[in-house]
Amino acid sequence: MKRMLTVTITAALLAVAPSPAHAADDVYTPPAGLSAADITFANGATILHGSVLRRADLDPAVRHPAIVLVHGSGPGSRVDLGQEAEVFARAGLVTMIYDKRSDYTKTHRDYSALADDALAGVRAVAALPDVDPAKAGLWGLSEGGWVAPLAASRSSDVKFLITIGAPGLPPARTQAWNLVNRITRAGVAASTVEAIVATGMGLAIATDGFPQAAYDPVPALRAVRQPVLAIWGELDTQVPPRESAEVFRRELTASPSVTVRILPHGAHAGRVTTDGYDRVGGPTIGGFVMGELLPGYGAAMTDWLAAVIGGTLPASGGDELPAQATTSRPVGAVSALWWATLALLLALLLSWPGWALVRRLRGRRGRPAGAVAARWLVATGLVGVLGGIAYAIMTVATSGKQISGDVFGQPLVWLLLRAVTVTALVCTALLVPALRTAAGADRTRLSVVAAGGVLVLPFAFSLGLLLP
Repeated sequence: MKRMLTVTITAALLAVAPSPAHAADDVYTPPAGLSAADITFANGATILHGSVLRRADLDPAVRHPAIVLVHGSGPGSRVDLGQEAEVFARAGLVTMIYDKRSDYTKTHRDYSALADDALAGVRAVAALPDVDPAKAGLWGLSEGGWVAPLAASRSSDVKFLITIGAPGLPPARTQAWNLVNRITRAGVAASTVEAIVATGMGLAIATDGFPQAAYDPVPALRAVRQPVLAIWGELDTQVPPRESAEVFRRELTASPSVTVRILPHGAHAGRVTTDGYDRVGGPTIGGFVMGELLPGYGAAMTDWLAAVIGGTLPASGGDELPAQATTSRPVGAVSALWWATLALLLALLLSWPGWALVRRLRGRRGRPAGAVAARWLVATGLVGVLGGIAYAIMTVATSGKQISGDVFGQPLVWLLLRAVTVTALVCTALLVPALRTAAGADRTRLSVVAAGGVLVLPFAFSLGLLLP
């Protein structure tokens, strides 16, 4: 059972996973006033390719500070980080953006390997003749907010650290919060959303369909000994901004300087937004509207860098933390009891068609009492339970993009699954009179399938099919 669901979830994730960027998409063309040079570097056997940006008037005979940019989630072409890279390059930093390793997918990612990629990038930039290795650092976006601190905690080659939209919580908990926000906004009732997301995420974790789900950022944060600038958008709906900022403030105990900045009215990644969900302006890359960088975002980073690189560490502190409409909740793998209950439920329901086949092979004719209700119970019970599981899996696999509150705050498919589940429970009740009159083997068969119908009730509640 678990192996079958593992294959199903993996197939669903691969079916909706974005395709890797084409080689042509990886070519970065700098705007006027900046130059870009290709660079190749290695992390062990992994070869990585990127671009190094410089201001056109930068003196090549002088050593300059440098920064390496670390991607958020997704395939990660260097062009995705062009807006931020240009901010740093115009401020006089030698700036590297690079393409994420090719073995990164929705079902395979390794933060340790990604952190080592970032460190290899720092070493490659620091070796350039116009770079001062004592002034080279890292910047990490979103998922890079797990990766860049991990890299910084491993090496003194990193002299400073900047994050934007960094998660302070484990990936599964962060993604669940993101999904609940997105689906609730689509008009789906909160109790339904939470049940669907909890089941879908729990299955993904249990079947290894969500890599790094339980990664804990705290140990790495506690080991960061560089000055840190951590930034969040006030309206971030992908990463809990208040909770994450609280974790950074509390856990960056070894850092000599921790500055927290909140960008007013800002979306995730420091972009202009109207409500935290949309992106306004900016380039369109791979069909995605990137959004303009928020006014003051670039200056917040370059002003902080000027102080740190100049040898003046800001006193730890920062902005008042933003409000969060909802608080994240821990999420874990579905339990062994869940799997056992599902297996037992399926075995009990499927016993009826199994016995019916045996009965037919033995040449027995006639229909035992309660047969119609039992057949309908098997059909509706299986459709309700397995349909609910499949819907939860697809919700996680598609990041909730297919869901909306069509009728009474319920997706139409979910409403149909609710109706089917209620029908299964009605059929279970209809078996009671038959059980009173049946005898012998027929009574045993009816009792077994009726027990399956009884198990549909708690299982449907766990899926959210019977919640208000």
